[in-house]
Amino acid sequence: MPRQSHQLAAADYAILGLLMVGPRHGYELAPHFAPAGDLGLVCTLRLPRLYALLHTLEELGLVVCEGSVISGGPPRKVFHLTDNGRETFQRWVEQPIHRLRQIRQDFLLKLYFSRTLPGHDTARLIDGQIAACRAVADELSAAASAEPANSFAALVFHSRQVTADATIAWLESERASGLGTSLAEASEPVPTRG
Repeated sequence: MPRQSHQLAAADYAILGLLMVGPRHGYELAPHFAPAGDLGLVCTLRLPRLYALLHTLEELGLVVCEGSVISGGPPRKVFHLTDNGRETFQRWVEQPIHRLRQIRQDFLLKLYFSRTLPGHDTARLIDGQIAACRAVADELSAAASAEPANSFAALVFHSRQVTADATIAWLESERASGLGTSLAEASEPVPTRG
């Protein structure tokens, strides 16, 4: 029976993003999520979890799987995006993050894919994220001001506001340094760090 619901998370979207490049089997996807892989800094997946997520995405109709015969080896499942999978990924990658703690993973993944996949406007993504962070900072500032000056609530709201302000400063700095431009096509199938 097909799965009716599953709250998609950063790892699900990262898999969809990698499949935007073209069909792949799990062993081709896995190195991207290894600690030394290009996505490993923000999203690490071991092979069993990767295949479990691929199966879930298949049940949701976001990917389809075909068998592929590899000479000298066992047949492998090759995963392709469906139209729904492509649309789901496109909607996700273009939306700014409104929960600051998701900047560390979700937004960095969006930034990675926006910079590496053709046809994405990375500058627009960054501008949208700056606007979203400013709105959050304003809400937190107002919430802090509504609390007694030395209260724990005021401390918490102010702490979160400072985090939002720091995120805005980072985004503005990166935008000014050219982060909004696309990365060159990778010459290796799996970019690794260091």
